[in-house]
Amino acid sequence: MACGVLLFAWKDALVKLTGGYYSPILIMWIQFVFMSAIWLPILVYQNGWNWLIPKPLVWQSARGLSLVIGMGLFYWSVLLIPLTDATAMALISPLIVTALSTLMLDEKVGIHRWGAVIIGFMGALILLRPAFAGESLGYAIAFGSGICIGFFYATNRKLGRGSLPLASVVYPAYLSAIVLCPLIPFKWTPPRPEDTYIIVGFLILTAAGQTMIISAFRYGQASLVAPFNYIQIVGAALFGYFIFSELPDPTTWTGVGVIILSGLYIAIRDHRISYSK
Repeated sequence: MACGVLLFAWKDALVKLTGGYYSPILIMWIQFVFMSAIWLPILVYQNGWNWLIPKPLVWQSARGLSLVIGMGLFYWSVLLIPLTDATAMALISPLIVTALSTLMLDEKVGIHRWGAVIIGFMGALILLRPAFAGESLGYAIAFGSGICIGFFYATNRKLGRGSLPLASVVYPAYLSAIVLCPLIPFKWTPPRPEDTYIIVGFLILTAAGQTMIISAFRYGQASLVAPFNYIQIVGAALFGYFIFSELPDPTTWTGVGVIILSGLYIAIRDHRISYSK
């Protein structure tokens, strides 16, 4: 999970380098098509054509739709409010996963882990220091993005119990690509030659990062894995410094420390509970 979200932070930095030249819908569609082109043939070759149709179709469709809506809302919010503010609002997704863990996954979440998740979110707010300057609609949209992404992560765990790990990567990608196809003729923008390395890097980082994140929820308890999503902010701070010369100040490092400690606390406590059983 930690490696996956760090790759996502790197990917977001590459998107920022394009200066908003490409539509968010086009960016999402390209990354989903790329992931499908890599993993779908492998899934069919290893397991047969029966695995081409997602099962159960309703839950698989809901997962793909939540991913498209969540990503789309986030990119939309970035157009209305500052990027750091949008990220802070969207980081409610781990809280959503923890809440859904008791309803959808029958996982027990104790008060200690609830507290650690909340403290981790407070650390993200310390790190980002959102000024909340901009249109109020943008914050509502970013909040909706966090809800959708949280639902997406929870369904990954629910569906992963009865499916192949590779299918958990393939199905959201190609279902999302299909949903976006009708919009592409209206959002197509010719790639600029100077963006070649950025586009290639973006695709590689997206495929690798998404695979790592979905695999983390496949093999780990959802309420345990989700808080490590906060590490994406650490990556954002690092890439902001090395790429955009944004030097983190003491307040930033305070937020980073809170995030890391809260995540480590959850991991250590879960390990002790498992060991005692």
